Amino acid sequence: MVNVVIPAKDPNGAKSRLSEVLTPDQRRTLAMALFQQTLGFFRSLPEPPDLLVVTDSREMAELARAQGAEVLLEEEASGETDAVNRATAHSIEQGYKVQLVVPADMAAIDRAEMIELLNTRCPAPFVVFCPATGDDGTNAILSSPPDAVPFRFGARSFPDYCSRAEALGVPYEVRRLASLRLDLDTPEDLASLLRAQPEGPISDLLRSWNLPAPSP
Repeated sequence: MVNVVIPAKDPNGAKSRLSEVLTPDQRRTLAMALFQQTLGFFRSLPEPPDLLVVTDSREMAELARAQGAEVLLEEEASGETDAVNRATAHSIEQGYKVQLVVPADMAAIDRAEMIELLNTRCPAPFVVFCPATGDDGTNAILSSPPDAVPFRFGARSFPDYCSRAEALGVPYEVRRLASLRLDLDTPEDLASLLRAQPEGPISDLLRSWNLPAPSP
């Protein structure tokens, strides 16, 4: 069984890089909508994986528990890397051999792509990296054992992960999955999503705000 770790920042402070185009209330609403969509997505799979949400938000913790997820509630925000490290230690303590880390703000995860990723055979040690667009970040990491490589999130984490795996002698695979390449962190990310015009609640929400039309 794969343990899916979802780090989720308190929505009141989330999406700060979108302040140029969204109000504080809109940013909070978007963060909550993305989180709820991500939980619902995994719960809707034919064989739902175990879920572990690590968050500093009591509101998100309650929503996660209502969806049957386990929760690690932080007393204060520690940053995504520290949060995932805590979750990884918990995965190992609970006996999980495989872990998938996915952010809570993926706008349009594809069902077939995710099922394929979750069903990856992972002869330990082994890691799958799913890179993001724009800043060379990493939007999903499947690892066996869960701590096969040290975690480090943020800009240019993807080439850094590849270098770390090579230095440690850990075999890895890169999967450039279309639905896992775009998270919603910047105005450019919003524009990319709206240009693609996918159907779904997140796109509907953004359209309801009548944001400026994205550049071609």
